Amino acid sequence: MLTENRLIYPKGIEAFSKRKEENSGIYAFETEEKLLTPEFEEQFKSNTKAWEFFHSQPPGYKKTALHYVMTAKQEATRQKRIDNLISDSEAGLRLKQLRR
Repeated sequence: MLTENRLIYPKGIEAFSKRKEENSGIYAFETEEKLLTPEFEEQFKSNTKAWEFFHSQPPGYKKTALHYVMTAKQEATRQKRIDNLISDSEAGLRLKQLRR
């Protein structure tokens, strides 16, 4: 079926209607961009090589990496993740979880 230049598939509509709202809006691409806390940003900027590498990456990677760091529930986990991001960036690598 064609509506307003878009194809509509009944099975897709059915699947969409069965989605659970609590599982929506949890992924980096579905949310607003997360920002580092001022403390984390200062920590990151203190390592010039890592900071420059990170900012040379595409926007999609940066958004996903910051989402990964900032959505950790515990402060200790956020600290561990920012440390990993800084050390990987200093080595010229993306986060292990986001490498191809």
